[in-house]
Amino acid sequence: MDDLSDGSDIEDVEYSFNERSVNENELEDELEDSDDVPADPLARDQWMRGMFEEEEEVDLGEFVGFQDEWKMGSYHPCRKREFSRKPGVKIDLPDDATPLLVFSKIFTEELWLRLVTETNLYAEQSRNETPSSSKWTPVTMTEMKTFIGLCVAMGILRLPARRDHWRQKKWLFQTNFPEAMARDRFAMIWRYLHLQDNQANDVDRSDKLWKLRWFLNYLTSQFQSLYEVNGYVTVDESMVKFKGRLAFHQYLPLKPTKWGVKVWVMAESSTGALQEWSLLTVPSWR
Repeated sequence: MDDLSDGSDIEDVEYSFNERSVNENELEDELEDSDDVPADPLARDQWMRGMFEEEEEVDLGEFVGFQDEWKMGSYHPCRKREFSRKPGVKIDLPDDATPLLVFSKIFTEELWLRLVTETNLYAEQSRNETPSSSKWTPVTMTEMKTFIGLCVAMGILRLPARRDHWRQKKWLFQTNFPEAMARDRFAMIWRYLHLQDNQANDVDRSDKLWKLRWFLNYLTSQFQSLYEVNGYVTVDESMVKFKGRLAFHQYLPLKPTKWGVKVWVMAESSTGALQEWSLLTVPSWR
């Protein structure tokens, strides 16, 4: 309660106001018959108030710099800075380039090798700590590409559950997922999918995204090396839909995607080409 006012300042103001009112009334009685006091009531009131204001010192303080003082000077219009870089695609692509070819420029062999290596390493570490009766064989580069391709397809073809993509009942929607990869094999790769060695010592574990940091930095580097944005960019928030367990998931009821991960994005205003991005790791209720 020490930081709360006891009301003494309010009492001082009221006392000062009442004292001033009494002084004004006494002065009015004393000068009632004076020839210096204007006869008009409004002019008389202004004259009396002026007597009090002349005695008060006016401290301009911090407002000195805001006085109405005009100075002559030369006008220098803002010069528009010219964008010196050449916007557009930085690499040579054939006229008949397919989406798969463009995708391969982002997901290079370096990334595929990282996925395969870290997934197999994590599977080995996990199974050594907790032996499992289910059989595991190291994932290959071809299998990993098939796995990621099926994940992309699931984002396009939405079904109630992941296993529904492998159902073959005639009365259900059928896909060719079983021809690409067995359901159990897909589930095993999904279980051990990894991008960072859990036992590595050269990572900042205070970073909530330390298991994904390499991947996020890699994607940013690829975006910047493949495409040069023009001089007009925009920075705004975006939502990645996600309803799983996550310490920093967001809930924005007024957004089309209400649940998910908030991402700050800097992109080209005309095309939406992404240049920089940053995941927000603070929950919405903090």
